[in-house]
Amino acid sequence: MSPKTTAVHITHEAIGKIGGIGAVLEGLFTSRNYLDEIGRTLLISPLFTIDGDVTSRLGDDGEVLYSSIDGLINTSYYTSFRRIEKEFNVNIVYGRRTFVNPLTGLKSSPEVLLIDLSRMEEAPVNALKEGMFRQFEIRSDLYEHLWDYEQWVRLGPAAIAAVKAIGGVEAENYTIVVAQECPQHWRLFSSHPVILKQLFMLTKLRRCVLSLRKIPGMTRCSITL
Repeated sequence: MSPKTTAVHITHEAIGKIGGIGAVLEGLFTSRNYLDEIGRTLLISPLFTIDGDVTSRLGDDGEVLYSSIDGLINTSYYTSFRRIEKEFNVNIVYGRRTFVNPLTGLKSSPEVLLIDLSRMEEAPVNALKEGMFRQFEIRSDLYEHLWDYEQWVRLGPAAIAAVKAIGGVEAENYTIVVAQECPQHWRLFSSHPVILKQLFMLTKLRRCVLSLRKIPGMTRCSITL
């Protein structure tokens, strides 16, 4: 049997359709061609708010299997999640969302990982920023006061650990990482490529694909690392 590909989608629309990206994801996850080629799908995003209860974390079409915020544990990944939370001082929400094609009835339930980054340890973030400067000459000190930049940079180290913890990177399979909907200011889009570059280097992904949208003068840009 040929190895199945794991697709990791980094997007701010992980728990609900807000605009075009949500529509694209909905179409992908209920496409027969996509499902035939992709064995596992992960959606990763910052957790934008801790307000509400456990039933609201992943939306109406979601099932929460783990939430350190709400004290819910219904997954074998519990030990790994707790280790990551302690190491990075973050909270994790994990579960699944179900997507259904209204025309064909085809459905799928990709996994969702949300990470609360509001109190994250500074050391791994600063190490990533140092690497960004050394490799790409990106000065995070010019942008880190902007949360739209800072949160995506913070997501990198914790997301790497979480993807590895749930077996999202395995030697016998391909892993593709797709970053959607980068910040509109062209200087700020650099956070996503760097996160993907770090994922590529630290987890030895066989293939890493970057997809950028809503950058002035650019409708789409794909980079394979």
